[in-house]
Amino acid sequence: MRRRLWLVGATTVAMGLAGCSGCDEEAEAGEAGEGPAALPEAFGDRQVHFDLVEHVHLADVDHHGTFIDFGTAARAKYTVGQWRTGWVSDESSGDVTFSHAGDTGRIFFQVDEPGPLTVRFRLKPIGSRNLSLFVNNNQQELVRLEEGDEFRDYDVTIPAEHVEAGENYMMMRFGGTRQVNGQDVAVAVESIRIVHGGSIPQGEYTAPTLDSLVQEIRVGGAARRAIAVHRPTTLSWYVQVPAGGSLGFGVGAEGEAPAEARAKVFVTPEGGEPTQVYAGTVGGEWHDEVVSLERFAGKIVRLDLRVEGDGEGRVAWSAAALLVEPPEAEDAPEPAKNVVVLLIDTLRASKLKPWNPESRVRTPVIDRLAQEGTVFARAQSPENWTKPSCASILTGLYPATHGAKTSEARLPDEALTIAEHLKGNGFSTASFIANGYVSDRFGFDQGWDHYTNFIRESKDTDAANVFEEAGDWIEQHKDERFFVYVQTIDPHVPYDPPAEYLQMYDARDYAGQVQPRMTPELLEQAKRGEITFDASDRRRLEALHDGEITQHDNELGRFLARLAELGVREDTLLVITSDHGEEFDEHGSWGHGHSVFQELLNVPLLFHMPGRVPESHRVTDAVGTVSIPGTVLAYAGVDPLPADEGVNLMPFMRGHRPDVPAVAFSDFLDDRRVIVAGDWKLILNGINATFYNLAEDPGEQREVNRHEHPVAVRYLRVMLGQFLGATDRRSWLDGQQGEGTRFETQEAEMDDAIRDQLRALGYAN
Repeated sequence: MRRRLWLVGATTVAMGLAGCSGCDEEAEAGEAGEGPAALPEAFGDRQVHFDLVEHVHLADVDHHGTFIDFGTAARAKYTVGQWRTGWVSDESSGDVTFSHAGDTGRIFFQVDEPGPLTVRFRLKPIGSRNLSLFVNNNQQELVRLEEGDEFRDYDVTIPAEHVEAGENYMMMRFGGTRQVNGQDVAVAVESIRIVHGGSIPQGEYTAPTLDSLVQEIRVGGAARRAIAVHRPTTLSWYVQVPAGGSLGFGVGAEGEAPAEARAKVFVTPEGGEPTQVYAGTVGGEWHDEVVSLERFAGKIVRLDLRVEGDGEGRVAWSAAALLVEPPEAEDAPEPAKNVVVLLIDTLRASKLKPWNPESRVRTPVIDRLAQEGTVFARAQSPENWTKPSCASILTGLYPATHGAKTSEARLPDEALTIAEHLKGNGFSTASFIANGYVSDRFGFDQGWDHYTNFIRESKDTDAANVFEEAGDWIEQHKDERFFVYVQTIDPHVPYDPPAEYLQMYDARDYAGQVQPRMTPELLEQAKRGEITFDASDRRRLEALHDGEITQHDNELGRFLARLAELGVREDTLLVITSDHGEEFDEHGSWGHGHSVFQELLNVPLLFHMPGRVPESHRVTDAVGTVSIPGTVLAYAGVDPLPADEGVNLMPFMRGHRPDVPAVAFSDFLDDRRVIVAGDWKLILNGINATFYNLAEDPGEQREVNRHEHPVAVRYLRVMLGQFLGATDRRSWLDGQQGEGTRFETQEAEMDDAIRDQLRALGYAN
């Protein structure tokens, strides 16, 4: 079983790092392999939620200026991983780490107050001897690089008028490259140091490189593993504070008679001012402290650990971590005997009252299930169209891992599906799929005892027929443990509900251009700008779509009634979700597969099982549907998928604050990258970024000025950069990355028959 993202990994490491005040023998025992040392007694019975020591690579380090250490895990938060920022690879030579850049290198960095900056680049030329620098798109002086095989320092002064409070963008252009290990490389960059003012401070400078920060430090008679810094230094993490959270740390200074130093802790919430929550003199013994962060619960904050003063010795922060009270002991739920995952194709969350109380769409069955189960209000699809989204739901892998992202791509045979995994654990498995992209041709026939694709087999795709076949199979296997995946397609084009459902939303005698069976072609023509819809047409289109949703809800009710009649309902975990939503001109287009706005990415996610899934529970944290497999397997009492990149959502449902970052990621092909956390959403289109406050503007009609929300923006940048730079997305937050899971892109054989079937669903091929 792989270790979980924070609970096992971070907690275990934190215990190993912490030690306890004055217990040399215990620290030495821990080193000898006799078990980790205890957390400081001052922490009480609190548990580690987020280990700052373990995640020091996520901190901005300001020691006489912000220091960016290239060639290490500390780089990714400044360079969007390596996604479209020009960085080629991380390298090392002896004890020197560096990153290769192509003809362009980009970074994003934070500035608290505008003013002049001096930037010191430590680099060596490889394929270019010129550095053209741009800061916030303002050109700076040209830098000539000296020949030679040594790293040298080059200083550039940035005038105050080119610097902005909050996020700043720096682009380096080099004008030439040379092949190194098959890659085009212009320069090797060891570090970048960004200093406020017109010059670099004089005097000896010890760079706070990542590999020097965390060490075993002896303070007084006790040795602890800690973050050790020279004075003055501020370490800044961007985190989301859990309910009931507190900050724990030990602080002390090296040396028998350390010069006086001051330690301070500040918390800056998004939209608020810095608040000092701790101040004290640092002495020659470890001082352990716990500071309540309850006033910041649920907020994204900047957490500053600052040491001030002068002196030769270092100041060390040990056991620094966000802490939470231990959850009340409770028995794990009895494993679900059966699982049914229902994916309702093309159903955006805002069409349903449990997600949007103002919705007009009538879905009494889903409304009742929501009252009886747990609703995830901010569930995010990993892509904006069917194939990659469904592949993630069935494998627990992000689209960048499984690779089924394009029309021709197929899910690799080597990708282990939840169906294969459950079949290997004694479940009978069956799928009933009404979308032609989730077919055998594209690799989705893996792991099923019974597999059927209604499009590929030219069968009636109405929900009534899909549910009937699924019910028939369940009736035959009701005495076994079963996993059933049902993918209905009614809300997808063509929009063609029976008249009784259409009249619920539009009873007019309409004679416009919108005809139900023509809706696939009409939406594609509208996307291309070949036709336009007037207000009457728009009303008709939405009424047709809404009628399909209500009709589907009625058929879902009949299906669930049949499960109850078969006696399997009480023992079956029901999961309801969607692969993506649908746009109705909210952002100038129609349908799906073209943008990354929430009408396409925010999908319903509902878990229901009497007595085992909490009733009337609503989770507002951002989560991804990629986490469905891990959660299903947890409820079924089955080990996780070995390569699962999602998380187990059960703690969210049981009222605990999980030890995972409450963030969700989405892609669109290789064009856009998205992160959602709390009320905030950041979209990257190449280097261009747009930023939204989803609480105030759920329809994303008003782009927010990023410089007015520096804490939220930096948090999203750090999380997204770390995720995109990870080589192992199972443990994407860790500083030490393994190889992870990767698949070679595979393409399906596309014949005329399958192209025609997909065109009938509105897919242009």
